[in-house]
Amino acid sequence: MLFEQEGSPQPPREVTATIEIHSLLKNLQQSRIPLSITFDGRSQILQSYIVDLDIPHGALFIDEMIPPIGDKWASQGETFRVDAWLDGVHMRWSGANAQRVVLEDAPAFSVSLPASMIYHQRRGAFRATVQRSIDTRVALIHAKHQRRFEGELLDISATGCKARLTGNHVQGLQPGERYELSRLLLPDTAEFDINLEIRHREYHQDADTTHVGLRFHQPGPQVQRQIDRFVHYLQREARRLEKEDLF
Repeated sequence: MLFEQEGSPQPPREVTATIEIHSLLKNLQQSRIPLSITFDGRSQILQSYIVDLDIPHGALFIDEMIPPIGDKWASQGETFRVDAWLDGVHMRWSGANAQRVVLEDAPAFSVSLPASMIYHQRRGAFRATVQRSIDTRVALIHAKHQRRFEGELLDISATGCKARLTGNHVQGLQPGERYELSRLLLPDTAEFDINLEIRHREYHQDADTTHVGLRFHQPGPQVQRQIDRFVHYLQREARRLEKEDLF
């Protein structure tokens, strides 16, 4: 399986960190995710897309709406709610005072970037398989004990990963223990610090390797953004390969 679900649905949380909001919106734009828009006091659901982000000027650009009656309501300055779903995550935010603009010779609307969003993981996060041809490295480093283990990723999700270590390390890796000074290297990123918690481990005698399940413990917004980008890249590549296999 290319993707597997892990964990359980999480309660909704309010996202207020600017860098995380920008990352989520960028993911919606790059994945061409449709936006469901409803105006206050109106029952009709309209559709649009994010066409651009102007982070320095705090602007979000969305396409004209379908059906076009939404363009009229937006031009009248009516407030609206935006809902979007990406890989089992429901995102929601509010907008108002949309301004008609022309973006690259096409009509669009400009609205202010949201100051907060509701982020609701409605199902477990997807784990994407990491091919051996992709260069990844993980170093498990304990803050207090003289322990260090190094390996490569087998799979990864927004909330954790599985690593392959050479040799038998079942006794040295105890579930629940945190390796606070760990390091993770993903393609096209600099190596970064991350706090990893051991979830499970299993020794495979035929290959003399230990597979260890790890949870990311409270990564900062910038680290989470790098992880999310890599997961989305793996998902896009997997979908592309699946489509090629159909022909």
